[in-house]
Amino acid sequence: MTTTESIKFTVAMIIMMNPLGSLSIFLDLTKNSTMTIQRNIALRTSCSILILMIIAVWSGKEMLNLFGITIPSFRFAGGIILLLMGLSMLQSKESPVSYTSEDDEAAKERHSIAVVPMALPVIIGPGAISTLIIITGDHSNLADKLWISILCICLTVGMGLILLFAVPIARFIGTSIIKVVTRIMGMIIMAIAVGMLATGLTGLLPALQ
Repeated sequence: MTTTESIKFTVAMIIMMNPLGSLSIFLDLTKNSTMTIQRNIALRTSCSILILMIIAVWSGKEMLNLFGITIPSFRFAGGIILLLMGLSMLQSKESPVSYTSEDDEAAKERHSIAVVPMALPVIIGPGAISTLIIITGDHSNLADKLWISILCICLTVGMGLILLFAVPIARFIGTSIIKVVTRIMGMIIMAIAVGMLATGLTGLLPALQ
């Protein structure tokens, strides 16, 4: 896995994890919690994020094989998901595939939001899972998987720090800046989605190459 590929993967994952959007949802769901409880939830969410990513890296391709799904078809489907996510972010709407008000209410009833909906599907949604499975499908040797796992740990630490210091970060950044950055990320994620769709389509229909 080259340096360029590592950077591209990391940037794509950061965009899909949508740190500022996830921060906004986290603050909304924990607004009635004490700082201690909020930080405990942040730590549990971080652990859940890492577990989900590691499972996708080491078992994602095998799960696809179990259901007879090829990488090109999964890449094409993932591209559609990312396109919808990017469009929603560009319009400053909640992603139709990552978070709903029903998730919010269910989380409040369980008095715990660390795993659902924060880790899954708000931060690690279909787009992030698709990216992880596709990258490990393209780089399936042991060394590459270990390197991807290390990158996942770094991403988790970064997301965890954002959640741990959610209140001061949100106060410093401001709502308007969060919305602007979210729209920019939406445009980038749509560009990534178009590339995934094109690659997936040529994989499914080699005659198009």
